[in-house]
Amino acid sequence: MESQQEFIEGLQELVRIAKTNGDVLTQEEVRDYFSDIDLDESRMSLVASYMAENQIRVAGILPNTPPVEEEIFSEEEPSAVLHMYLEEMNEVRSSSDQEESNLLLQLEQGNPDSVERLVEMNLKKVVDLADQYKGHGIQMNDLIQEGNLALFCAITEYERKSHGDFQSYLLSKVQQAMEDVIEENMIVTRGARKMAQQINQMNDLAMAMAKEYGREAKPEELAEKMKITVEEVKDLMKVSLDAVNVYEQK
Repeated sequence: MESQQEFIEGLQELVRIAKTNGDVLTQEEVRDYFSDIDLDESRMSLVASYMAENQIRVAGILPNTPPVEEEIFSEEEPSAVLHMYLEEMNEVRSSSDQEESNLLLQLEQGNPDSVERLVEMNLKKVVDLADQYKGHGIQMNDLIQEGNLALFCAITEYERKSHGDFQSYLLSKVQQAMEDVIEENMIVTRGARKMAQQINQMNDLAMAMAKEYGREAKPEELAEKMKITVEEVKDLMKVSLDAVNVYEQK
């Protein structure tokens, strides 16, 4: 699993690099970046698919969209990385209650090797939980990422005496992490919606006042009408102007 994880992290870093280079990569640049990995045709196509999902083009390669293989993603087509992650899940060997008990004993004794196996054993449960929380504005891969981080933290922090049943503790921590990211997204979305409404209100007022006064409305006048501060009006003006500039550049 380590090489697969490194490959995924490499893809994410390559996206950040490409964003500073006109959103275009050559095949040579991709191969140079993954010089320690044998990029056969299948993996190169996977790289191209992932880049395409992030609005980045790999010159000379048409990305292929992987087929949906997991029923839980029937309502959301999996990304290239998510598809590979699910394949990786199928390779994780199953566990038993006895193995979990032994690993928890090792964890209490301070054996760090137990953490990796405990995390591995519970990754599929994070995927199952993410499936339950899909449809709330957060992509499955983001839910899984948040859940995996919470899973790791919960395992490293777990103490039998204070935290009780191991699986119940993990479940609560992973659920909380997913609910938090969903709530955070809802707050951001509500904020963006409110700002859009204020910009529309400001623009309507500015047009009406321009007709009435025969000149452009001043920020102070708009602020008084809208019952907000002058600084807030200026911020709305800047956002509105930035949006227009982006639109004109397309």
